[in-house]
Amino acid sequence: TATLVASAIVPVAFAASFSDVADTNSHAVNINALVEAGIIGGYPDGTFKPGQELTRGQVVKMLGKWVEAQGVAIPADYATKARFTDVAVDAKDQELVKYAALVADAKVFNGSNGVLNASGKITRENMALVLDRAYTAINGTSLVELAADIEDVKIADLATAKTEAQKAIQALRDLGISGVENFNPKASVTRGQFASFLNKTINAAPAELTLKEAVAVNATTLNVTLSDDSTHVVTLEKALEANKETEVAFKIN
Repeated sequence: TATLVASAIVPVAFAASFSDVADTNSHAVNINALVEAGIIGGYPDGTFKPGQELTRGQVVKMLGKWVEAQGVAIPADYATKARFTDVAVDAKDQELVKYAALVADAKVFNGSNGVLNASGKITRENMALVLDRAYTAINGTSLVELAADIEDVKIADLATAKTEAQKAIQALRDLGISGVENFNPKASVTRGQFASFLNKTINAAPAELTLKEAVAVNATTLNVTLSDDSTHVVTLEKALEANKETEVAFKIN
């Protein structure tokens, strides 16, 4: 038995108390899950504004909080070394300053020519890219790699996306993170939509690996090949008996 374990934030069952997010809202479950995980929040007036267009700065904060929650530390020099020319280390929004440093160092957010443009809107194609990069930073594998063995689900307007983003967009569709045939790559993203995209990305798990081959080298050592063609040396706790067919169980990673 080969087991591959991925950490995930599981959606909570109860509703967050936002006056403008009904339980029937298509994004409610995902919004609530991210609120419970401390990744997303509402406004002082008790609203979430799910239909409001998302800014790049908001994306930086949410992805930064997710990456941080998975054990990636805030850079020690975030308050003295600016990562983007338009995010000064002494800026009033210190939350943005520290998470901008984190996502830059984790190669999640590149900006454009050193500029973050925190107040600007993020396009759906750029959202696909940063989700893929954040998943990679946390799990060591990308959404594109995760979806590699899945037959591509049709995206009618994929060719309208910039080349760099097309594989990430296709991965979102193949993994069920996106559910529309027209992705609309150049459009902006609402807060509600991003909550659903992000929570589904967080919960995307690598497919369970299966055993392809196990060869006994000696009584206590196996050379094992898994379904992804990775090879591993397994040491058995109990020696195999000679000339006897034996079933053994082991874990890899």
